[in-house]
Amino acid sequence: MTKFLTEDLKQIKNHHLSPEKVENDLKKFKEGFGTLNIVRPATIGDGILTLEENQLKHFIDVYNNSTLSRCKFVPASGAATRMFKDLHNLIKAYNHEKSLIENLILQDLEHWQPFFENLSQLPFAKSICHYFNFTEADLNEDQHKIEFIAYALDKKGLHLSQTPKALIPFHTYKNKCLTAFEEHLYEAAAYAKHQQKAKLHFTISEAHQPKFNSVLNEIIDRLEAETKVKFEVDFSYQSNSTDTIAINLDHSLYRDKNGKLLFRPAGHGALLENLNQLTTDLIFIKNIDNVCYNPEQKTQQTNNDYKKALAGICISYKTKINHFCKALNQHPSQELIREVKQFLNDSFNLDISTEDPDQLISELDKPIRVCGMVKNEGDPGGGPFWVQFKNGDEKLQIVEKSQIDFNCKKQIKHFEASTHFNPVDIVCSIKNAQGDIFNLQKFVDEDQGFIANKSVDGHPIKGLELPGLWNGGMAHWHTLFVEVPQQSFNPVKSIADLLKPQHQECVDV
Repeated sequence: MTKFLTEDLKQIKNHHLSPEKVENDLKKFKEGFGTLNIVRPATIGDGILTLEENQLKHFIDVYNNSTLSRCKFVPASGAATRMFKDLHNLIKAYNHEKSLIENLILQDLEHWQPFFENLSQLPFAKSICHYFNFTEADLNEDQHKIEFIAYALDKKGLHLSQTPKALIPFHTYKNKCLTAFEEHLYEAAAYAKHQQKAKLHFTISEAHQPKFNSVLNEIIDRLEAETKVKFEVDFSYQSNSTDTIAINLDHSLYRDKNGKLLFRPAGHGALLENLNQLTTDLIFIKNIDNVCYNPEQKTQQTNNDYKKALAGICISYKTKINHFCKALNQHPSQELIREVKQFLNDSFNLDISTEDPDQLISELDKPIRVCGMVKNEGDPGGGPFWVQFKNGDEKLQIVEKSQIDFNCKKQIKHFEASTHFNPVDIVCSIKNAQGDIFNLQKFVDEDQGFIANKSVDGHPIKGLELPGLWNGGMAHWHTLFVEVPQQSFNPVKSIADLLKPQHQECVDV
């Protein structure tokens, strides 16, 4: 057992944690987490559904005719530091006696050259050029390019790297810069509204709440007048009680210069608690940086249709599950039991041996998620796989690269055979057959957490992250994967991504 100092115990208590919880986290550091046993990648016809035109229309109609309440849940915590990491390093070490390209080569940043050749296409370029009185031709000069980037990053300028990613201008439509936050509202008005109302819930950092309030107050009247939709927007923060302790590389407790322990946010898996506070019947989940909304673009309607279809599929399966649960409670005939077992096998690959009605209801009545999948074109991140659990069950899972054993040739083969990528476009239901909200913690696979190598002021540490929200956090949900159009996936991990064709094509300047 770890011997905590008196001040440690006070700090743990003030963080809404317990010594037992911290001790358990330290145990996980020592024991580590195993990798997942991938059986095979999920592919079309084997875990991934495709929709014919008549099926697409059917599920859209199911959704459009539904009176179920709905909400869009958008993880949007934190500043955009990682978007500008390379540019920060470049500016910090820039040698003005050398050319820009020489500086890029010296810092292994040659891949940023196309970015610097197209600065004028960034959505905030006009603002910076106006400040410096630059013309587009001025941006051909190295010194002006560096001044441009320095102003974008500096706290006396736009200070974008310390701005929430949600509040960074992503696109320009008709000479109007839209932030990711604003674009998510437009999207919700298009496919997540009910009775001309759209509910959105953003998870944010508490320190950024005033900024969000200010932006929302500035845009809400205009958006409601333009879309004819009433918006209900609320926010929540990642709870301190989900934070985990940091350790040194030798597994001793990390302490700062004042001797205090360090507790870190435990990744997006901690947002399961925030998700569990929502009360609507349907929940659309979409990352803050995966947005590219232009109502005048032809592909936009297709994207909206598929999001509605995902919701229609969720409603259809939820309706059937509720029907089976009610029937098993009232008239559990042998024919019904056979039908339920067949449904579980056909829909979720569950080979159930029991014929006990109560146990069948337990197998049926779980949260449901319907996940959009795009074809893998080389983007990093999670993908759809069949995974075998310790009890022998094979289930569909979204698996991150870090969860795969790359020392095993068989696992590498399965990984390389993957055909699709998860764009984190999910529609889910978190209510049981009686209409009560599930305790989502009961469906987590705790073995899917992981240890992350981090640093604090240049000092290397280890951090513990909870099972990812749509990875281990939803491991034991009913899961359905559906292929969706490639253009529905438009992540912005780096500021340079805004210059990619899919982001430039949607822009109307």
